[in-house]
Amino acid sequence: MRMRSGVRAAIVAAVAAVSMVWPGSAMSDTVVDPGVRYVALGDSRAAGPYLDAAAMIGGCARSDAGYPSVVAHALRAASFTNVSCAGARTDNVTRIPQDTKTGQVPRQIDLLAPDTTLVTLSIGGNDVGWRDLVSACFTDFPGGDAQCRNNPETGARATAALDSLAPKVRATLTKIKQKAPGARVLLVGHGGVVGDRGCWPNIPTSDADASWIKGFFTRMNGVLAGAAASTGAEFVDVASGAVGHDACAFPDQRWFEGQQSLSLAAPMHPTAAGMRHMASRVVAAW
Repeated sequence: MRMRSGVRAAIVAAVAAVSMVWPGSAMSDTVVDPGVRYVALGDSRAAGPYLDAAAMIGGCARSDAGYPSVVAHALRAASFTNVSCAGARTDNVTRIPQDTKTGQVPRQIDLLAPDTTLVTLSIGGNDVGWRDLVSACFTDFPGGDAQCRNNPETGARATAALDSLAPKVRATLTKIKQKAPGARVLLVGHGGVVGDRGCWPNIPTSDADASWIKGFFTRMNGVLAGAAASTGAEFVDVASGAVGHDACAFPDQRWFEGQQSLSLAAPMHPTAAGMRHMASRVVAAW
């Protein structure tokens, strides 16, 4: 289902207008197709751990301030189901239930209705174990340089993780398309936490290693974009437009937290402002 360009432009403008407050009057004034039936799948980049009180309920740490809720409000979705869960892997979307601190949750795809018209999916970070990978770049003191960029073992682990991710994401997207054949499926990318410089202890790396980490996410986004293209889904690049808002930015300009979060956001996750940015990219794609 594609909307006329004028309506789509109005939605994008509405999301941009709410850059400081969510929800806000600009959102409530949005005029859109009332038939949007939206299901959000994925991991903590969609769930938004600890951004609000809702995230304290249940084991998935799912927040009402995560980008799926912002998107649903902007589109005035006729129905909205958010089953994203912190810690989710591709298997938890389509194959096996996920174990959480408060019990087991069903496969996310089980909550996907055949008449769904929009699906967003944020996945892959837990499959590749990105935080463990990039920790090889961390230093114990300011000005240190772990030189992970020059470490053959670290490079080989990163390449192997990305190589194994591609078929998992393709299989996940294929099953989603089979379960909801009439839906547009938007695969939301990674990146944004780390820019071109380190800032100990928040991003405790040298500038050169920070650039290597950023490059890893660029490669990961390439894998995700390729999987989307091969399965009839669409890739949403959330790293674009986020330059200068990484975890080393001033707190009032930060869309992603680093090792030491200064907001309600979990460490190494999007802030509420980052979630609004991600929502704006999703809405623009829609």
